Amino acid sequence: MFLDLVFWNNSVRQYFLFLLFIFLGFVATEFVVIISRHLINFAKHTKTKIDDILTSILEKPYPLKIIVVTLFVQIAISFLNTSIGLKNWINGIAYFTYVLGISLFLIKFIEGIIREYVVVKVKQTKSKYDDQLLPLMKSMIKIIIWIIAILVILSKFGVNITALLGGLGIGGLAIAMASKDFFENFISGVVIFFEKPFQIDDVVQTSDGLGVVKEIGLRSTRVQTFEGTMLVIPNNKLSSNSVENVSKRKMRKVNFSIGVTYDTSVTKLEQAKKIIKEIFKKNKNVSDEYYVAFESFGDFSLNIKIIYWITTLDYGQYLLVKDAVNMSIKKEFEKAKIDMAFPTQTIELKK
Repeated sequence: MFLDLVFWNNSVRQYFLFLLFIFLGFVATEFVVIISRHLINFAKHTKTKIDDILTSILEKPYPLKIIVVTLFVQIAISFLNTSIGLKNWINGIAYFTYVLGISLFLIKFIEGIIREYVVVKVKQTKSKYDDQLLPLMKSMIKIIIWIIAILVILSKFGVNITALLGGLGIGGLAIAMASKDFFENFISGVVIFFEKPFQIDDVVQTSDGLGVVKEIGLRSTRVQTFEGTMLVIPNNKLSSNSVENVSKRKMRKVNFSIGVTYDTSVTKLEQAKKIIKEIFKKNKNVSDEYYVAFESFGDFSLNIKIIYWITTLDYGQYLLVKDAVNMSIKKEFEKAKIDMAFPTQTIELKK
């Protein structure tokens, strides 16, 4: 019979069963996707959040698909006559894949627990300390799970974990597993967390630009610039360079000059200064301390120096106050017929 024919120490029937289970493995992953969709729809109608967490994992069911495919491949291999060494190698790869899939599932599940339960509680508190703690908690959980996974895999392949830990120590193991760069950033992240030079939602000025702190992790800190760009800055760079925490200012200073034309009379010049001072007095977000003075004779203008402080710390409000002040100056100057200067050049021709 054709199915009983033997090639390379295996019958056609064995090869057929091998290929069949490989095929069934990929078909099973599609069933996983279909079942996942039904479970996601079902979870929307329940009150508990656990099924929402599980279905959020099933939206991208890579861990489960990895485990299913590996299981069917292992079954398929069992139908073939292979050497013990090859079977042990395949079983080792399968074991590694199972640990990988389970580790990914655990990470996603714990992240879901944090998202659905912890984040909700954190948002109800006024303190930013717990907001800052969340990214660190996520990073630590990932590190712990991956360390355990690596130890489990090493144990499977015959490594004496007790002797390894005893010889290296936990700290030595961490250093051995991490690169020098990662370890330096990790230490810097811990320092930033405890010293608190800045917190989440603080506006900071770094060597990479001005922006709002969005996340403080163990390896890096995310800062979103006001242009919308997300900067991922290594913690080591932040701890070794100066960082200005703009949010820690009690007030925000505004320092600029206005140039009026040279044909502006002394009376108009005094009126211009008075207009600016009146605008500051009427604006409740401007400090009582300000300076307005005729500073210099410029190349093409008479320059009025203006220094004032805005009392609000919120950057959005700060921009709105500046806008209101500038618009008021422009409007009142137009009413008073005070002309602002622009670059001009006078050429005198002699015959």
